[in-house]
Amino acid sequence: MITYMSCNDVSMEHIFQAFSLGFSDYSIRLTTEQDDFAARFFGPEGNSRNHSFLAMDEDQPIGLILGGIRQFDGYKTMRCGTLCIAPTYRGQGISNKLLDLHKQTAISESCQQLWLEVITDNHRAVQFYKNHGYEVRYTLKYYNGTVPSVCPAPSSSYIVKELMFDDVADFRKTLIDRHIHWQSDTPYYATSTQEAFLGIYEVNQTCLGMVSMSAKGKINFLWVDPKHRNQGLGCALLHRAAEIQKIEKVHICLSDNDSLEGFIQKIGLSKEPIEQYEMCMPLKVDHVVQ
Repeated sequence: MITYMSCNDVSMEHIFQAFSLGFSDYSIRLTTEQDDFAARFFGPEGNSRNHSFLAMDEDQPIGLILGGIRQFDGYKTMRCGTLCIAPTYRGQGISNKLLDLHKQTAISESCQQLWLEVITDNHRAVQFYKNHGYEVRYTLKYYNGTVPSVCPAPSSSYIVKELMFDDVADFRKTLIDRHIHWQSDTPYYATSTQEAFLGIYEVNQTCLGMVSMSAKGKINFLWVDPKHRNQGLGCALLHRAAEIQKIEKVHICLSDNDSLEGFIQKIGLSKEPIEQYEMCMPLKVDHVVQ
């Protein structure tokens, strides 16, 4: 008999078992230890156990949905951090039940939208989510490569300064209409102690650009004032951040950002074959959540 439980009421071992079994035949091999899984999925990914559910067959974990809530694109959002079912249990409606629990939890928390990412080539999953009311909003593209060893010198005299997280987070809030996907936006790396934060300034202290780069070379945030683009500022920021992190290889995920994608291609980063859709389902609520 299949039963469904809040992840608050089960062990992390059971949660990890369901995750490992559900992704045992995934197209991208997932190799992670339980401690690393817990640190990531219940850390920067933003999932919480009281917003997540486990499917059990007697004492065997066979299905899992993770959920996390935060303000995202101006809305209180419940994101699906993962949904997986053990291969031999698929086609029995378990994923439907888990997704319904996920949605009902979001409604009870007055969320205004549901959000998730799915590989574009996983046509069965894409159609499954569409059947449940999700729509494609953005396409995520992935690039990686080596930071140019020689960057063109900025055309004028600029100063690169190290910043704090709050500097980047406060500036990010001013970009009201700029979508940044869940795993690169400021809440994702808010507690990181290994992020490099840099700004590039004119001599009069006007900020013209910012970058945030992880210790593993992930470019989480890169912005240059539109009036000062094509002057080598973005390249200078990346080059300095890579020096601080002592890395050569960098990678970035772009969400329908043509200008940034053009810059990334220009400096020689290569596009990876995988793409993902960001899918959304608006929710009706009785009141506006502040």
